[in-house]
Amino acid sequence: MKPALVTGANGHLGNNVCRLLALRGEPVRAMMRASADAAAVTGLPGVDVVRGDIMDADATAHAMAGCGRVYHTAAGFLMWSRDPERDIVRPSVDGTRNVVTAAVRAGVEKVLYVSTSGTIGFSPTPDRVLDESHRNTEPHVLYFRGKIAAEDEAFATAAREGLPLTAINPGFILGPRFWKLSESVRQVADFLNRGMPAYFDGGFGVVDVEDVAQGALLAMEQGRSGERYIVSGENVTVKQLFDLIAEASGLPAPARKAPVPVIRALATVLELWGRLTGTRPMIDRSQVDEFAGTYAYYDWSKAARELGYTARPTREVARRTVAWLIDHGFVDERRQRLLAPHPSLKGAY
Repeated sequence: MKPALVTGANGHLGNNVCRLLALRGEPVRAMMRASADAAAVTGLPGVDVVRGDIMDADATAHAMAGCGRVYHTAAGFLMWSRDPERDIVRPSVDGTRNVVTAAVRAGVEKVLYVSTSGTIGFSPTPDRVLDESHRNTEPHVLYFRGKIAAEDEAFATAAREGLPLTAINPGFILGPRFWKLSESVRQVADFLNRGMPAYFDGGFGVVDVEDVAQGALLAMEQGRSGERYIVSGENVTVKQLFDLIAEASGLPAPARKAPVPVIRALATVLELWGRLTGTRPMIDRSQVDEFAGTYAYYDWSKAARELGYTARPTREVARRTVAWLIDHGFVDERRQRLLAPHPSLKGAY
């Protein structure tokens, strides 16, 4: 059996894809940059780590050689950078071009491209749930701009070259088995370490990383070429999500709602301070414009119907995330003394 190539294999989703493939007895070639920590896949049976950057076309082609299928999970998943073009946009667009081009030349069977629900879009009201027919035409954060362009690039190149390619569009990914904080998990870690005095209007389709990984495998096996599939979970408000995190951790839930204009004014100040100091602001105006007062509510019935995809309830996702953060040292000692973890956290993942 030819190995499956997983790009970004050290990442939150990438390592979970590797794990599920290994559990099925499939050989895996786990591609990650030379500087990446391979702890996430160390010890997984049949997983061979190969070092390389998707921005390097030759290294990508070398990693691809002899592979049967490709799970392209790597991207510049960042909401802020001192050089956003280099760190956020180009890894999505140019990196995806390199991966799909290498796949064509290597004659692989199929590519599964991991996009984001951010390319679907957002709604100003929770009453409007979006499906795959929608498209984000006014992205604010650079990550979504890059992923929209990368998704277009992936489908266009694959169609032109006759390469079977299917995409999945995950919701707000939480869940266990990460060795560094992703942008989404960071929100939970910040709550555990700093608390949250207020919340804002808005909501997400919250999904466990293991469900997304399973969705990736299902889409590879059963997804139609040229199609994209939303793999999300329960649609919950920001307040509901942090209430569940508070329930799991024993910390107080945010009780006050901050008006969006106030949040944007704060983001303006933080953004200016970040520019002066060269440090990352806690939130910037693009993030406020994208997420505050908007609803990332998605209809994933297409994936359920065509792929057999299912998702855990948000309460379980929150428990698994909080348990992993506590057990793996992502909560500082001072804050740990304030926690009163729910008994269900033991063995949650």
